[in-house]
Amino acid sequence: MERILKAKEKLLLNNKYYIIKIGKVITKDILSSGKIISNEECLREGEIIGNFLNFFTISNFYIPEVEVEIEALEETILEEFLFEKNIFSKENLIIEKLIQHLIRKAIIKSLYQIYSKEAYILAILKLYANNNGILSKKEISYENFNISKSQFYLIFSKLKSENYLYEIEKNIYLNLDKINKKLSVEAENG
Repeated sequence: MERILKAKEKLLLNNKYYIIKIGKVITKDILSSGKIISNEECLREGEIIGNFLNFFTISNFYIPEVEVEIEALEETILEEFLFEKNIFSKENLIIEKLIQHLIRKAIIKSLYQIYSKEAYILAILKLYANNNGILSKKEISYENFNISKSQFYLIFSKLKSENYLYEIEKNIYLNLDKINKKLSVEAENG
């Protein structure tokens, strides 16, 4: 099914996927709180657009609900296509892992805009942790968080004092229930 957009016309994708047949669009991610995250990238003919952040689940990680809106930069023709998880067979496991990696990178870039600094650090720690919320201290450095060393350690100490995490020997243990509640509330409130 084709959809034609005039220049400056907007469209919510509503979990549909499209191939751009003619034209150019830009995308915006709209959180359930109403906060908008603009993407700098211009998508052109032959490219695929859709809500890929919610396509895969990443174990032990909360991904806020996101709606994708596109805006046509010029007259644009979109062709809808069916994109389902079963598109990846066992033979294409490498492609699935590659896509999950790219989605994870996109999510990490968005987290800094979605969450407070405390919640951002907790979200990144969850990405490093195993399913039980345990990670090695060796894996963590302030450089992983794109903030200054002093700011990281100040926030990290605060999170420990508020019982979001604790340290024993060479490991960091996350209080996943408490962290999940904080991330969920902040994602909803924007």
